[in-house]
Amino acid sequence: MDEDRHEQNALCSKCVLYRNREFVDHVTMKAKFNRRRVTLLTICTVIVYAIVSALWAQTPTFSITLTGQSMIRSDARVHTPDLVSRTAPLLKGDVIFTNFEATVIEKGQSTRDGRFLSPPEALDALKALGFNLLALSDNHSFDLKIPGIQNTLREVQSRNLAHAGTGNNLQEASAPGYLRTSKGTVALVGMASGLIAEGGAATPSQPGVNELRIEAGGKLNESTTLLPPQPGNEPNAQDKQRILQSIREARQHADMVVVYQHNHVFLNRPFAAILNEELPERLAPADWLKKWTHEEIDAGADIIVMHGVPLVHGVEIYHKRPIFYDLGNFIFNVPPVDIQLDEPIFWESVVAHVEFQGKNLQSITFHPIVLNKIGQGEPDLYDEHTNNLFLQSRGLPKPATGDQAGYILQRLADSSRPFGTKVVVKGDVAEIDLKNGN
Repeated sequence: MDEDRHEQNALCSKCVLYRNREFVDHVTMKAKFNRRRVTLLTICTVIVYAIVSALWAQTPTFSITLTGQSMIRSDARVHTPDLVSRTAPLLKGDVIFTNFEATVIEKGQSTRDGRFLSPPEALDALKALGFNLLALSDNHSFDLKIPGIQNTLREVQSRNLAHAGTGNNLQEASAPGYLRTSKGTVALVGMASGLIAEGGAATPSQPGVNELRIEAGGKLNESTTLLPPQPGNEPNAQDKQRILQSIREARQHADMVVVYQHNHVFLNRPFAAILNEELPERLAPADWLKKWTHEEIDAGADIIVMHGVPLVHGVEIYHKRPIFYDLGNFIFNVPPVDIQLDEPIFWESVVAHVEFQGKNLQSITFHPIVLNKIGQGEPDLYDEHTNNLFLQSRGLPKPATGDQAGYILQRLADSSRPFGTKVVVKGDVAEIDLKNGN
């Protein structure tokens, strides 16, 4: 009996030992498998990273140059032959954008019907400078009434210049314009707010501007009359939804969406008074405008650019998308009778150069420019309708250098700081630091 029990115990010990060895072998095998799996996963991760890096390297850099508004009143190449060559270093990229702030006047039409009227050849000058994307929506689009809207559309289209912001009816004026490049399609949605002349806004059956009406306490804030300071300004709900829908439509059909606004609504008082009294509010966007631009980006805008004051305002980066609150002037052929525009900062500006790689914002750089206040020939100090050599040759850009360049760029940096945007000035160029929170 004892011998049988001893044999059973020995057998059990052997079973336990076998099972232990089996368990150890299982654990060892599993460990080897896990190591192999980790190694395989590591190799796969490296391969995927290499593929993504290779594809990223192959993704073309998309460059967009944005300037201030162009109040151009002639083919400036005629009287300023070096204009193209001296601005060529500034105007490079797949897309070169400006606002054509004027109305085309054809031969035989009266110049007494509007102030900012330009012959068709002015568009030839813009095209020769390199511009291929134009916003047409501003407070001077209607200077020649409906014929002016139609003139401008016809002449822009005949030159194959992509455009947006005006149209033969509200649907056309609100619709995105498209520019197709070798690197992708760019959409432009254009609008204007404030100082739109009576009858200048497009309707379902009438040509005009894509207007964003601004309301203050149930009244329209057209920047021409004094309104109560409270309540604050709000975009008209109907206009707002129409424009946001245009941005969403553009997002579906384009690789890059640019939204343009020409704005004159700051305080609840006439815009001219804000300029004449040199109020600080002219130097920064209003609160309603900052809120509105965020909604536009949320709807699908990649870049928002504005004009109107016309002064350089700061830049904000919202959800990794730039908002240029005002880029001032690029060409400024204004009558010398407009003495409220004599302030030196109206004649200094920047050109912005934006680069994307795929959907990722890569860089934003700025080059400062200065515009000549004195033109050729004699000024007409009494008639704002005079379109002479002095008017045509004043307010033309050239690169700023030295102390003046530093001053312009530092003012841009100071204006951008309240938005948390760090603009780094490096000699005659500035760049936004996109790596530290912007």
